[in-house]
Amino acid sequence: MTTSRRFYRDSCSRPGDAQALFQPGMTPPEFAKRLNGVNCQRINQELARRNWLYRDAPGSWRVSSWAMGRYLTERHHNIERSSGLVVLCCTPVLLGKGAAVIFQLYLASGLPMKHSWNGQFTWNEDLQGAA
Repeated sequence: MTTSRRFYRDSCSRPGDAQALFQPGMTPPEFAKRLNGVNCQRINQELARRNWLYRDAPGSWRVSSWAMGRYLTERHHNIERSSGLVVLCCTPVLLGKGAAVIFQLYLASGLPMKHSWNGQFTWNEDLQGAA
């Protein structure tokens, strides 16, 4: 690892950084959008690989029982179809501890990254110029 990359990793690894990026009610892809270089379209698949999420029959993501209340929770809403059928859909919602774990995975390069990622763990251009 180069010194400049180590600088960026250290500049984002303070304990308050994950909480500064997290807001209650965020979904995992919304949180991933705040992390430089993360492929937010594949974050739910990565969480499914880690057994946090699974696909429900209608195609929505559901939270695994062991992760429910620990890292994620669910927001439920009804969708009415044109046929009159009402379908219950669930949206995974990230909790503070889940955001902290995802942030640690991000720093350990354990999340799916974009192919165009520049290898830096921060958006702050002032910090990028300081290295």
